[in-house]
Amino acid sequence: MFTLKSQFLVHTFFVVLCTLVIPGGTQVLKAFPPAENIDFSEKYKQLLQESKSAPSRGYLKEVAFDAIEASQAAIKAGDYSAAVKIAALAVKLGKTSGNNHATTLANSLRQRCVMLVREYRDVEKFHKNLQQNPNDANAAFLYGKFVALKLNNWKQGLVWLARGEDAAYRTLAKQELANSNNQGALLVVANGWFQLASKEKGSTKQELELHAYDLYSHAWADSIGTDRMAINEKLNEMPLRYLNHMQEQDVIPGAWPFGKNGESGNGAGMFTINHVEYPNGLGLHPPNHGFARVRFQLDGQYKTFATGVALMDHSSEVRRSVTFTVIGDDRVLWKSPLIRFRGDVVFCNVSVKNIKRLEIQTKSPGIATGAHAVWLAPRVLK
Repeated sequence: MFTLKSQFLVHTFFVVLCTLVIPGGTQVLKAFPPAENIDFSEKYKQLLQESKSAPSRGYLKEVAFDAIEASQAAIKAGDYSAAVKIAALAVKLGKTSGNNHATTLANSLRQRCVMLVREYRDVEKFHKNLQQNPNDANAAFLYGKFVALKLNNWKQGLVWLARGEDAAYRTLAKQELANSNNQGALLVVANGWFQLASKEKGSTKQELELHAYDLYSHAWADSIGTDRMAINEKLNEMPLRYLNHMQEQDVIPGAWPFGKNGESGNGAGMFTINHVEYPNGLGLHPPNHGFARVRFQLDGQYKTFATGVALMDHSSEVRRSVTFTVIGDDRVLWKSPLIRFRGDVVFCNVSVKNIKRLEIQTKSPGIATGAHAVWLAPRVLK
């Protein structure tokens, strides 16, 4: 059984760049990702055939998620055209199955694949140049931006950017590579990426901001005292912020403790929804005949709250339906329909303009057995 990972705005896709060790111990980066042992044309035909013979909508949903996984594999292999075709099939299967989660993820994936086809077209010749000459500074910069910003593979993208001709990108890339285990130095690097973002426009600006956010949020999780306060101020400058990276307040837990970092609260590790992981998810299992809640201070800084809500995979039979509620300054902003079945996801996008205190709540009107309620990457946006 596969497990996917999902994040807001960007899905985490990886392109694997091999290293070739030559005599003398010098490592030369190979510019092309290794070929996956998958014939994506045949994989598409296989998925299409499975969808036609699917005995139920539930089975069709599983084929849709298989198609999402196959599209991601095509991205890893650098076959972006195949990724688009398979993602488009996943959209169709998600809609036909009636599963909102599959449809939403597949739509997002398809849009991303279309973007990758367009962006790669602009850097393909530079990518090929690097196979012949890994020290081509112009090609390294342009391809490095594609790998880091568009593929969201900063680990490998930084290596190319560190060889690139752009001084600002090159300096920050070298600093990040040299200080990967130095949290204090990485905060300086995060400041640099955020400042660089202010000089860029459009998607490049957003992608640099998100990378700075990633560095800040990792530091925030391990910080205390004045250090945490300083990092908190930086996170407040970001265009979005996950509730997972805010200090929770006034927690009323239910059957399980409040879960953070993609955990449900039962101590069993990261939860999944339709086999998809949400590293910034929150767990809020309601008690019997009552509610669980957690609050966050927004201080009127944000305009929108967005999330998905569901019952996590592997839940036992649910005795009662669960409702999810979003409350701002003691006023109900949004309330989900009753949710009882695993795999059903409801998405929320609601205004929190001028809201000072945000509360999220789950409630069960009866016995809450199996009511393993989770919030999928809840975040606020400016």
